[in-house]
Amino acid sequence: MPSHRFSVGQMVRLVTTKGLSPAAAVSYTIEAAMQPYRNSPQYRLWNPELQQGRVALERDLEPVGSA
Repeated sequence: MPSHRFSVGQMVRLVTTKGLSPAAAVSYTIEAAMQPYRNSPQYRLWNPELQQGRVALERDLEPVGSA
């Protein structure tokens, strides 16, 4: 089983917003690590400012502040 790269409370952003509404949040806080989907770690995310949540695969995320 793959291990999770990000931890609960960590700020992340979506690598791409393709296919998302222009009003969708780009940065989120990790709320929970979830069971892998097709052998890829996934996370439950939350943006308190916009009151938006979503689930994303690890490959679609990068830490906030990364180059």
